[in-house]
Amino acid sequence: MLFLAVATVAALAVPPAALAHHSFAMFDADKTLSTTATVKEFQWGSPHTWLELVVLSEDKTEKPLSLELTTISGLLRNGWKPGTLKPGDRVTVTYHPMRDGTPAGQLVQAVTEDGRTLKGQ
Repeated sequence: MLFLAVATVAALAVPPAALAHHSFAMFDADKTLSTTATVKEFQWGSPHTWLELVVLSEDKTEKPLSLELTTISGLLRNGWKPGTLKPGDRVTVTYHPMRDGTPAGQLVQAVTEDGRTLKGQ
């Protein structure tokens, strides 16, 4: 009985962010795409950061592309900072696309105009 009570308290003590963490199965890790885009927004947040981009398609229309990056601690280890990318910056990104075709994916790396390569995972 004591074990059950302790287990229940421990389960309730888990932070909501840990419960909300998701799998990366939605990304097709067998496919890697690359494109050059303009940064619309760089969302530095927890549990994951997001890179909102605008891609100019072949017919010259702007298309959104949302890329998920790893955790803040992982990005810091890879040389990222909150202001690493700013709206208007041009980057070439390599990413694993969504399995369902949604214009989004998991960032593998970003190369800035000045040639810096930043890992996204």
